[in-house]
Amino acid sequence: MRFTFVLPVPIRIPMGGAKVVYEHAKGLARRGHNVSVVGPERTGGTASARILQTAVWFRDRLHGVSKSPYYKAEGVESLVVPESNSVHIPDADAIVATGVQTARWVNDLPSQKGRKFYFIQGYEAFADASVEETWRLPLSKFTCASWLRDKIVEAGEEVLGVIPNAIDATEFYVTNLPRERDERIVAMYHRHPVKGPDVLIDALQQIKEVRPNIQADIFSARPPSHKLPSWVDVHIRPSSIELRSIYNRAAIVWSTSQSEGWGLVTMEGAACGCAVVATATEGIKEYLNDGESVRLVAVDDSHELARATEALLNDAEERNRLAVAGQEAVRAFSWEENTARLERILML
Repeated sequence: MRFTFVLPVPIRIPMGGAKVVYEHAKGLARRGHNVSVVGPERTGGTASARILQTAVWFRDRLHGVSKSPYYKAEGVESLVVPESNSVHIPDADAIVATGVQTARWVNDLPSQKGRKFYFIQGYEAFADASVEETWRLPLSKFTCASWLRDKIVEAGEEVLGVIPNAIDATEFYVTNLPRERDERIVAMYHRHPVKGPDVLIDALQQIKEVRPNIQADIFSARPPSHKLPSWVDVHIRPSSIELRSIYNRAAIVWSTSQSEGWGLVTMEGAACGCAVVATATEGIKEYLNDGESVRLVAVDDSHELARATEALLNDAEERNRLAVAGQEAVRAFSWEENTARLERILML
């Protein structure tokens, strides 16, 4: 069969939602399907849209971002198209909107573009306040998390299924035993408030005051627009090999987000043997249990994040137990099994 996934833009930097799309696209291609991932250059003809597009172009040049799509997958066609209309979107048996920005586009396409689906990966009110209106579009909906399914059902909409995320066990794994690691933290930085950059910086400063020897690695898709502490090592778009190494030298991985549909960073860190300390977003609760395989703190509470981290640094046995439990928890999820579930939904 022919499947098309529609992204909001051509993805030229690391982005969790796009990575998930490409993992599923790769799995479907392995099952013998013809799969395309489409990213439109222009998302509207208004003056403001053109200004935004120009600003992104200049920023990409400044940050050394390639013109090519960041993600690639064997057997998957990545298409950068001028606009999100029927002229440029290929015909298919099924077409999938991958986020709030793309749902209306897919809804407006003619029937030859395929049966219309909506893959809901988060509660994206931070991107579009009318997100729940897009849930009411006549698209067949599925999601990555049970908490999102429940929220969509509460809004009166049907959900065909929950397709969890996973990590690639050949990409993220332990190379340095948790017991042998120094006092080091790893976290992702993103400038958007929903990712908690202010909480990240405040917590780093607080933990440094009580643990002067602490070190930290921060990775980001772009150079940070916030001023990070001078003692922090910053990595811009590290490769998967580099990222595995970064995780494997850290004792603890942080998530400082206000909202996560799932939370891939903490999943990757757990797979690499980090103990997870995170703000209590619903997404992380999909695969880690507070007290058993993660330490959860209140959203926006940098003091609690620093205090929970210090407690684990003071208790090597508990930190190691938490790291092992987190590693075991993420092993329960498989891209192969999850993409098989997706295949069954798309072929209904």
